Amino acid sequence: MSGSVPDELSNELTALQRRIVDTKSKVLLVFEGRSGRVIGRVANEFMNMLEPRGTTYTHFIPQGKPDSPHQVMSYITREPADGTIAIYDRSWYSGMMMAHINGEDTKEFCENSLSYERYMTYNGVILVKVFLDIKESELDDVAGIFANKRSGAPSFLTDDHIGSKGFDRKFFRKTMEETSTENAPWDVIDANQLDETMIQLVRTFIDRVKFRMENPYKQPDLAVDERYPNPRETADLTQKAKKYKSELAELTTRLSELQDRLASSDRSLILVFEGWDAAGKGGSIKRVARALNPRGYYAVPVAAPVGDERVHTYLWRFAKHMPKQGHIVIFDRSWYGRMMVEPIEGFCNWAEYNRSASEIRGFERTVAAAGGIIIKFWMEVSPDEQLRRFKERQENPLKTWKITDEDWRNREKWPVYENYINRMIASTNMPSAPWIVVESEDKKYGRLKVLRTIVETLERELR
Repeated sequence: MSGSVPDELSNELTALQRRIVDTKSKVLLVFEGRSGRVIGRVANEFMNMLEPRGTTYTHFIPQGKPDSPHQVMSYITREPADGTIAIYDRSWYSGMMMAHINGEDTKEFCENSLSYERYMTYNGVILVKVFLDIKESELDDVAGIFANKRSGAPSFLTDDHIGSKGFDRKFFRKTMEETSTENAPWDVIDANQLDETMIQLVRTFIDRVKFRMENPYKQPDLAVDERYPNPRETADLTQKAKKYKSELAELTTRLSELQDRLASSDRSLILVFEGWDAAGKGGSIKRVARALNPRGYYAVPVAAPVGDERVHTYLWRFAKHMPKQGHIVIFDRSWYGRMMVEPIEGFCNWAEYNRSASEIRGFERTVAAAGGIIIKFWMEVSPDEQLRRFKERQENPLKTWKITDEDWRNREKWPVYENYINRMIASTNMPSAPWIVVESEDKKYGRLKVLRTIVETLERELR
């Protein structure tokens, strides 16, 4: 049995998908409901009406609290690219339901869901959320109508995961009330007869997408609010390293031991390195990497977005590198380009910049809630010391590749960058994702401070 949709409605959906491609729109259709078998059948029928080259499908297995930043960030990494439709068979809401069933507090789930949806919609994703509703008394009959009878042993093709009998309809109704917003409202569709369900679904999808294409999301009236202490204000650039070799060896050994403990834990480590050009990011990262087993870490050098990175929301390329349990990722520059280089060089508009602090705080809170230990380093040097290092690089044939015309141009904008940097740090220096200012006038002191901070943080978090 297949869902029957009138030709006129089917043609309208085809024309809409063509328009999505032509306008490079991003559309995300989220399915939730009591029965996974029903969701799967409806999603399949809907996908069969679309051009498959412009459609992606993801089945998310709800597990309550995400076990790693890698898992929770999959909601971003599977987002639609320009000109495509992404279909989510279950979502963060099923994870919230599992947490509820397991007796966990779901307040943070709800806050993170709203934060995620704000980020998606304000960055151009048209979000359509559909709940396929079935009365409890009709559940078994409807599941039998929508899905084939199970043959053989249960598998991922037939597993409902949540379990229809354990689904708390009252809780989900309350959740929908709390998360049905102007930008991302819920649509409830009765799933009793397949034909009627498909007609209602296609009509709802078309109406929601066309309305949003013709009425773009209103940008929020936000500002980069300086709500946290700025450790740059107390940085002491006169600091010098003492007993460098012995402390370096001691910290290296200790970090290696702590990596073993991290690897057998349910935590992960995210290191972010930002700072002035020639401030010592590369040297510090090198000393950290020397202490680590390469099986458990990877480094991500960040430059201007290219290829697929240009057709997704700006956090997508960072979300896909978030670590699994026990792993470490090192970012050589990061998502904070949105708060420094991009507004200064005109790569993002004023509204996008003003949203950035709020979006990044939400991003980092979600990573931390999934077990990520976040440490953000700002490498600090004086303008005079930077100039000395620039000249040294120019004169050394082995280091000339490290100095570019862009470095000199950025140096001329030092006062402008300094204003943006101070706002960036003071608006995102959260306790769960703190900024550590590393005084790197003396490179050796800076390297030791980086290693010492990582060691002390892991010792505290892995107790």
